[in-house]
Amino acid sequence: MNKKVLAATVALVIGASAGVFADNIGAGLGRVLLQGKSGKGWEILGSILNGCCANGAFAITTGTLGYREGEAIALVDTKNFVADNMDGLAQDIAMGEGEYLDVLADMLAVSDKASFKSTLKDNFSNIYTSSDVTAEEVAARIHSFAI
Repeated sequence: MNKKVLAATVALVIGASAGVFADNIGAGLGRVLLQGKSGKGWEILGSILNGCCANGAFAITTGTLGYREGEAIALVDTKNFVADNMDGLAQDIAMGEGEYLDVLADMLAVSDKASFKSTLKDNFSNIYTSSDVTAEEVAARIHSFAI
């Protein structure tokens, strides 16, 4: 009886965590072996593979298995911020200044904020390509200018 409860709990935790991190399973064996795959099943498998033998921690420590210093977290944080503030951020980028743009520059630890803001303003039409552009697309484009 206890094994069934434990197995159900583990499955629930793995399933719930895969849903939360659906766009980023993190560094590790799962990222390398399942590169290019998509869907919840692949993400669950990738999370399980990353957890095996602590290879996710190994990847972060050694800089291997798909790990890039700060990149994944920054992109996910940027996407969430953009999704929550899409309209206000668009207005600030169009003007080249504003509260949303200041917060974004701080989140991305941009060293030259004036240049970053100017670059985003100059590339507004490349960032917000249409009225139905997604937060994920906008975040990826913004992130490319912050690097």
